[in-house]
Amino acid sequence: MDFRTLNIGILKLYKLVFFVFGTIGNFLFIHLIIRKKKLQSRTSILQCFQCVFHLFCLVGLLFCELVATGSTFTRRECFNRIGFYVFFQAAQCMIMVVIVLDILIFVKFPIWYRSISSVNYIILTLTPVVLFSFATAVSGYLSTNDDNIQSCAPPFVFNTTASIIYKYLFVFFSFLVFITYVILIKSFHQRSNSNQSSLRTVKRLQLSVVIYVFTWLFSQILSLIVMNFSLNLVDGGILFVHINFLICLSYSNTFYVTMWRSKEYRDQFYSIWRPKLMQQIDVTSASPVLRLANNNFT
Repeated sequence: MDFRTLNIGILKLYKLVFFVFGTIGNFLFIHLIIRKKKLQSRTSILQCFQCVFHLFCLVGLLFCELVATGSTFTRRECFNRIGFYVFFQAAQCMIMVVIVLDILIFVKFPIWYRSISSVNYIILTLTPVVLFSFATAVSGYLSTNDDNIQSCAPPFVFNTTASIIYKYLFVFFSFLVFITYVILIKSFHQRSNSNQSSLRTVKRLQLSVVIYVFTWLFSQILSLIVMNFSLNLVDGGILFVHINFLICLSYSNTFYVTMWRSKEYRDQFYSIWRPKLMQQIDVTSASPVLRLANNNFT
């Protein structure tokens, strides 16, 4: 077994692992928000849409692997098979920008934020996501040709010029998310009367933002290095293989990071799936109070 074959085998393994855990996690997050009205903030609803986009992206990752096995495609044939993946990859990129801007708008313009109904607000915030995704998919379709490509995946669907522009857009959005989040943190530190609910949301999203910036920023920079500096086919192909690890991580982390970072979400999750455990915790936490009450009456 040569080095390239070994790397492709590793790629297939972690794609499958991320697909299983990512699919379960995204469904569990959506189910949790639907079941628990207490958690149904505008930000969490936007995260549900993000999870839907991630589910389609995970299917796209696996589908790329299935259609590419033992086959050679032209750029046009590849797009006809994975065009949906191009659309949802762009959507999940854009919606993270929307999520952090959503919190920033709430902090900076709370009166305007509350004056808009939730339905209208969700439609308003999802509009740029859909428009950007549609424009990306259309540009991918228009840039297709009959050139053979080395792999049927979004980086190769676009022609060279369009692909580089697309990757620079991802880099730009990664920086935009990072800068917006930094502004958000500074705003909370400067305001003594910061909304505690928003503060909890910011802390809960902290690691997700870091993962988003790290995975998409570095994956696109590595892709640009391969494309701009014309690394040889073997080295470049292997580098593209392991870029997929970062992308898989981005599609799969929302539920697990939320469970780790937020006690509120953990408690609500356990109340659905392990109600007896939550009853025991409630009894245990209440027992010191009961003991104190009993002592007062004796």
